Amino acid sequence: MAEITDELELVPNVVRTKLDRVGIKLHLREWQLLSLGDRRQLCDLPCESDDEVRHYAELLNAWVETATGHRPQALPPKA
Repeated sequence: MAEITDELELVPNVVRTKLDRVGIKLHLREWQLLSLGDRRQLCDLPCESDDEVRHYAELLNAWVETATGHRPQALPPKA
């Protein structure tokens, strides 16, 4: 378990929760193309208040676009 956490090869649950909050679907390949530093920051960045959610989404979109050449997929709005 420590190896997975240290290397962040898989998307940790803390990030999955934040992805749901910001409405972004991140594919495993997109996650793995991010730098280890970016992945660590995505684990640690706050994502509670409206401003934090907006900031998290902006950073995630920018980092994924830089790493992959495209923005991550937006989740459909919840009814």
